[in-house]
Amino acid sequence: MNPYANGMFLLMLCCSSAFALDNGWQWYHDDKKMVDEDKRPAPPLMTTAEKMASLQQATKNALYEAILYPGVENFVKFFSLQNYWTQQAGLFSQSAKKALLLHPELDYNLKYRHYNGTVKYQLAADAAAAREAIGQLSRRYGVMFFYRGRDPIDNQLAGVIKQFRDTYSLSVMPVSVDGVIYPSLPDSRRDRGQAARLGLRHFPALMLVDPKGGAVKPLAYGFISQDDLAKQFLAVSTDFSPNF
Repeated sequence: MNPYANGMFLLMLCCSSAFALDNGWQWYHDDKKMVDEDKRPAPPLMTTAEKMASLQQATKNALYEAILYPGVENFVKFFSLQNYWTQQAGLFSQSAKKALLLHPELDYNLKYRHYNGTVKYQLAADAAAAREAIGQLSRRYGVMFFYRGRDPIDNQLAGVIKQFRDTYSLSVMPVSVDGVIYPSLPDSRRDRGQAARLGLRHFPALMLVDPKGGAVKPLAYGFISQDDLAKQFLAVSTDFSPNF
C-alpha cells in the first residue's frame, strides 16, 4: 500500500473520529442542559393574599388611569374590575348565608338579637343578668363610694348612687374625701385615711371591698349613669368576659 495514501487514510480517520467525538460531546451537553432545565423548580405560585393584593393594586391603577386620562377604554377597564369586586362581594354574602344555615352555631343573632322587634327582649335579658351580678357581688363585697362634696360632677354622681342603691337595695357606704357631706347622702362618713390606704388618687371612685378577706376591687371611676353602672357590675362579676 502507498505509504502516502496510508498516511492520508489515518489522518482522515483521526479527523473523522475527532469530529464525531466533538459532536457527541455537544449532544451530551445539550441533553444535559435540557435535563437540568427540567429539574429546575417551577416558579412559586402566588398566595391568596398576593393575588388579592395584586387585584386591588390593578383596580387602583385602573381607577387612576381613568381619572388622569379620561376615555372610554380606560373607564371600561376600571369598571370591569369594579364589577368583578361587586360580583365577588355578592357571592361572599350568599355563601355566608348558606354557611350560617348549615352551621347555626355560628349565627350571632341566635345569641345576641339585633332585630328591632327583639331589642326589648334582649334589653330585658341584659337587665336581669346585671341584677343577678349586682346581687352576687353584694353578697361578698361592700360598696364604698368616695366623693368630693365640693365637686359638682361628684355631686351629680352622688345622686345617681342614691337612686342606684334604692333601686337595687344595695348597701353603699359613702365617704367624703374633702369633708363636705352631700345632702342626698346624709349617712356619708368623712375620710379618715381609707382612700389613702386603698391607694385612691382619682375621684369619684366606687370600690368593692371584701370585709372578711380584705380584698379590694375597683368598680368605677368618674361619672357613670345608672344603666352603665349596672352593666359595670355585670362586667366585673364576669371578669370582663366578652358578650359578643
